[in-house]
Amino acid sequence: MGNRLDRVSKNISSFRRKYYLNLFVRGTLLTATLLLAYFLLASLIEYNLWLGKEVRMTLFALFFLTAAYCIYRYLRNPILWWLSGKGIGQEESARIIGDHLPAIQDRLVKFLQLASVSQNRGVLLEASLEQKASLFDRFAFESIVNLGENRRYLKYLAIPFVAFALIVVVNREIITQSTERIVNFDKEYSPQA
Repeated sequence: MGNRLDRVSKNISSFRRKYYLNLFVRGTLLTATLLLAYFLLASLIEYNLWLGKEVRMTLFALFFLTAAYCIYRYLRNPILWWLSGKGIGQEESARIIGDHLPAIQDRLVKFLQLASVSQNRGVLLEASLEQKASLFDRFAFESIVNLGENRRYLKYLAIPFVAFALIVVVNREIITQSTERIVNFDKEYSPQA
């Protein structure tokens, strides 16, 4: 395979790395938002209502179920890609790239299909692939993934974070006492006078 063909393949690979990094950053922000919001809600409910053992155990178990759901929903794809390489292939990557770069559109997909047609390429086919590969040299495919778009998810994380900070400043015991009671759900606690 020619030097230009290798560059196209590396360009697509760099796009895939940044694509999954973007998914991971977004998933981490959403997971942190949901877990912090659940933690605050559970702490406030327990602090005010002095729940029984069974309900506290349910709150404790629901936290881990929420964490498992968030990991499955938001972080599964990037983790699977990093651990096993399972994820979008080169053709699917080419389709995504083509959707964002109108100058390429479906040319990249056709190029990849042509490159994979046969292992025993003739000189003419090899020259054609080299010529088509030169069209993609001026594009950095990873540039279509904008990690900065994830900033909008920071405002969702800021809401429970600010609430948490306010609660800690006003009365730290709301968090510490209720968390202790939830974690030690098998102990019996009686409300303070």
